[in-house]
Amino acid sequence: MDALPHLAGMLMVMISLTILWGVCVVTAKLVQVFLPEPKAALVPAAKSAPTPAAAPQATPPESIAPEIVAAIAAAVATVMGQPCRIISIKPMSTSWERAGRQSVLTSHRIR
Repeated sequence: MDALPHLAGMLMVMISLTILWGVCVVTAKLVQVFLPEPKAALVPAAKSAPTPAAAPQATPPESIAPEIVAAIAAAVATVMGQPCRIISIKPMSTSWERAGRQSVLTSHRIR
């Protein structure tokens, strides 16, 4: 009899999770019904010869990996709706990142 409140609590959690799962499934179905396919909206009606996404021509030793360039080209093509030519990709400076870390680390009081 001592375990009865614990079992009731577990049952309540399971019921709550089942209800949340059902809400997620219904929401996913409603989104599929009421929203159009994203691919159909991005495909142009008259397709001309697409310009292939090109990697940067100069490859210095500290250049960006080809996988990263391909991922950036795919993201640009997805956003624009058609393949685009990438002129250059430059790595960002990490000075802001370092300043942010220093700000967070120095903001704590040491006891």
